[in-house]
Amino acid sequence: MDEEASIILGDAIAFCQRDGQDARLINMLGQSRAISLTEDTLTIEAPSRFAIAQLKKHQPTIEAYLEEIAFAPIALDIVAPQGAVAESAAATAPAAAPAASPAVPASAGDVPTIEHQHSDVSRETMAPLPTAAASTNAPVTHMPIAHDAAAGADSGIAIKNTLSADDFRRMMNQMKGGAPTKSTQAATPASPMPAPTAPAEQNTDGAPLAANSKFTFENFVYGPENSHAYRSALKFAALADERGTCTSLFIYGKSGLGKTHLLLAIKNELAEKSPEIKVKYANSQAYLDDLMTEFDRQKKSNAPIMQAYHGVDVLIIDDIQNIIGKRASVDYFFQLMDEFIRNNKKVVIAADRAPKDLSMDERLTSRFNAGMLCLVAEPSYEMKYKILQRYYENTIVAAPEAGDDSLLAAYGGDSGHLTDEHFKHMAEVSGTNIRELESFCERCAGEAGDREREGGELTFDDIDAIASQYFDTSAKKINVQTVQSVIEEQYGVTHEELIGPRRNANIAKARHIAIYLAIEMCEMTTTAVGAEFGNRNHSTVSTSYKKVQKMIQEDRTVTEDLKSLRDKITLRS
Repeated sequence: MDEEASIILGDAIAFCQRDGQDARLINMLGQSRAISLTEDTLTIEAPSRFAIAQLKKHQPTIEAYLEEIAFAPIALDIVAPQGAVAESAAATAPAAAPAASPAVPASAGDVPTIEHQHSDVSRETMAPLPTAAASTNAPVTHMPIAHDAAAGADSGIAIKNTLSADDFRRMMNQMKGGAPTKSTQAATPASPMPAPTAPAEQNTDGAPLAANSKFTFENFVYGPENSHAYRSALKFAALADERGTCTSLFIYGKSGLGKTHLLLAIKNELAEKSPEIKVKYANSQAYLDDLMTEFDRQKKSNAPIMQAYHGVDVLIIDDIQNIIGKRASVDYFFQLMDEFIRNNKKVVIAADRAPKDLSMDERLTSRFNAGMLCLVAEPSYEMKYKILQRYYENTIVAAPEAGDDSLLAAYGGDSGHLTDEHFKHMAEVSGTNIRELESFCERCAGEAGDREREGGELTFDDIDAIASQYFDTSAKKINVQTVQSVIEEQYGVTHEELIGPRRNANIAKARHIAIYLAIEMCEMTTTAVGAEFGNRNHSTVSTSYKKVQKMIQEDRTVTEDLKSLRDKITLRS
């Protein structure tokens, strides 16, 4: 074994562990053998042919780490193990039922095995998995996080999957201080997605019940733009039964970015896992209607005002900006919030603006700011791509069972086939409102069906025509030279320094941010961006993009800095 090859492979594994990459990826790399290292290629022998297929899906991520370690592009060459010919048939066959091969129990120091059911929402980008084997040397992952996964073999798009059902249950248990929950996948055969039948049952407050709702944590698509809000909502739900802990969660951002989804996910999670906790959910209009009804009732009796709100353990109110603007109700709302916070009861609030911008009582603003305060930003190109793909596969493609003669079955067969290239183009020309994205996806799938019945296929021009009905497509296109110019002025670097090889801290930071904004604002591929930054390869560009994503997660001020830079770039375009 080449000693240098072994060292750089070990470093790559350490980088994967540092960034919380998929435990399967870490295990497969750990079981791989370093063969040789040349000036530009690391050759490794994978433990199986199945591992080869999985490692190749993560190859851009691994090569980005190799470049970060070696300070130069290093290609990864993955070779098959000797004597693995007999194994290839099993590696390429469809996944068998879990009962066919029982899972190996994990030891105390193992990474909790991540196993996906056929019905898991994160399955659409993952290849069929064999029975998981126990890890021998990876550290325990205390909080499963999003996994980098490729949307297709050659898509070149880095996306974030949501947690699987098993990951989510394990994380919720660990947040409460319990031992990691073992996966039950091997004992529970996967079942196909049921056909839509009756309308979803609803609670008395109009919110869907957890069992029938799409508003769950597992169905939420998240990335750097909303991961802080997503994880804060998870934490709030996990600790809802601990009085005095995580008493307030305030989520803010523009309409249509997923705030209501997170609020209902909290409600549905508690309804399913902690039914003893009394929860009240209301949007602003329901709250105002209830308040007016209670005022009328009090005139006829001495019944306490809003008992349905005061008597709960967790109060969830959506779109409070509509309440704050009503003089007749704002005083009572302040009293209600103050009572909950003083009594260490739980409050979840969503609004289109931060507390400081809502003209609330200063005491409430201070208390919400001191709690979990989370911004939900507009989705990036990659996140829009993921949302469109997820909605298509889980909602549009999930047609009723064959033989169903309902209207829904007839409608389900009306949609055509959307390819990966379609999703990429749809993400490029679409807006950022998630509700509009889903409707846009429905229209494109329907148009694809029409074209296929005519013997043709959906074209980019068709997609553009549909997009013009949903989104403002007349906005000026931002070019990469404008992005570079603004960044050069902001960080005091020359154009030659920005696109050149120098790596000192200030230049490197400016280059990372310029590459990030070029991808976000110019809707360019990583290869095209790399060509504008000194002919860097796509792995280097992806590394810079991920570095800024990590900066966003670790420092909230970076989001504000990026917003300021976006504004300058837009004004100059």
